[in-house]
Amino acid sequence: MEETVITKRNPIVLIRFFVLIEVLAFGLYFFSTFLDEYKQLIYDFLPISGLLSYTAFKFPFLSILQFLITVYAFLRWYYEAYTVKPGSISHQRGVLIRRMRKIPIDKSSEITVSAGLLGKLLQYGNIRIKNESGGNMTLADVSRPQNILETIKEYLDPSLRFFKPNLDRLLKEAEHERLEFKSSFRFDYKTSQVNRNLEKTVMKTVAAFLNSNGGHVVIGVDDKKNPIGLVNDYKTLSRENKDAFENHFTNIFNNMIGPEFRHKINLSFHNFGGNEVCVVEAIASERPVYLKNDDNEFFYIRTGNASTALKLSEIEEYHRTRFKSQPGKN
Repeated sequence: MEETVITKRNPIVLIRFFVLIEVLAFGLYFFSTFLDEYKQLIYDFLPISGLLSYTAFKFPFLSILQFLITVYAFLRWYYEAYTVKPGSISHQRGVLIRRMRKIPIDKSSEITVSAGLLGKLLQYGNIRIKNESGGNMTLADVSRPQNILETIKEYLDPSLRFFKPNLDRLLKEAEHERLEFKSSFRFDYKTSQVNRNLEKTVMKTVAAFLNSNGGHVVIGVDDKKNPIGLVNDYKTLSRENKDAFENHFTNIFNNMIGPEFRHKINLSFHNFGGNEVCVVEAIASERPVYLKNDDNEFFYIRTGNASTALKLSEIEEYHRTRFKSQPGKN
């Protein structure tokens, strides 16, 4: 993971500004129609009045003024940025005079994300950071604020960081408590069609990893660890590529496990034997993770190389020992 992440305000702020300028310009023009006589008198005092008539001067002047305002607005947006580093966040802005403000962040920082209806639709919003010792900051109108929030959390807790898995090493191991192999995510090689039960099986394994000590699911290899690849999974999607695969994986994950745990999961893609293979890495969760299946919820843990559903009588005891700080369901 990079040690520095730079994010900017969503370009929608430029559109909002331009719309505001147009509204103000229209209002000003409408109001000025009642002052034509005074405008002419004021213009007569200017040295340029002897060279150009008021009418000839007005339209070029307004066009140039609007152009300068547009350029300034773009440069103001272009030079404004937020820099997220381990232990601090800084805000840089200014066109002619550059300014920078920096605040510390640590585990005591209160961090919230908010977005309006348009922000939810276009994936932008505000991240508010409040420190006990002062030094508050709002990252205004940033794109994909949830991703930035996850990055901040990873910087605050190094255990959340992901490193590129060593696929060769994983393939040399047999399945165990922290490793499982899958031939596909949703394509059933026995029936040659989509089988959503396969998706549930992968999510069951991921949930068990989250509730235990974490682990890896390698998707795209057969029982003998020969590379099958993801091409048949890709063909079941609207776009046949890894981005569509990850988006679909995330949708299934959010529905069956919950988006609040998505930052505990990382997908990486590897070329193995001429085929693309996906490695899903899960980090142990500090909270209980329940798998939603239809109208039911199940609690899985890893027992050896299998994912086991605990009985109600067993879940409470497991909570006490595994999630000591947060007993019970969250």
